[in-house]
Amino acid sequence: MKGKSLLVLILMLIGVTVSGLFGPWWAPAAFVVLLSMLMKLTSREAIWIGALALLVVYAFMAVMMLGKDDTGLIGKTGALLGGLSAPLMVIVTGLIGGITGLLSGWLGSSLSKVMPVKK
Repeated sequence: MKGKSLLVLILMLIGVTVSGLFGPWWAPAAFVVLLSMLMKLTSREAIWIGALALLVVYAFMAVMMLGKDDTGLIGKTGALLGGLSAPLMVIVTGLIGGITGLLSGWLGSSLSKVMPVKK
């Protein structure tokens, strides 16, 4: 990983965590779009970094919520989704986060290519 990519990954992990904790449900994806666009990442970098950042943060938050789940709501939700166990629900949540990050990074990278360049 190059220096710029590592910096963007760290910024995304911090920004996605903060926006996920204090913002609406769509705020982490919007943060990935904005950062990918402003840092002018290539499509490949934006896709992989966005997917990794959201996958890690969503999976971590799901594990934290699983530890705090006194009512068994995660297991009950898994039962509604075809009998998924609680650990499998954490994996599914991480995959959903990864796909969301992938698409958000791709959108941000594509938007940076169509934005006018100031001279």
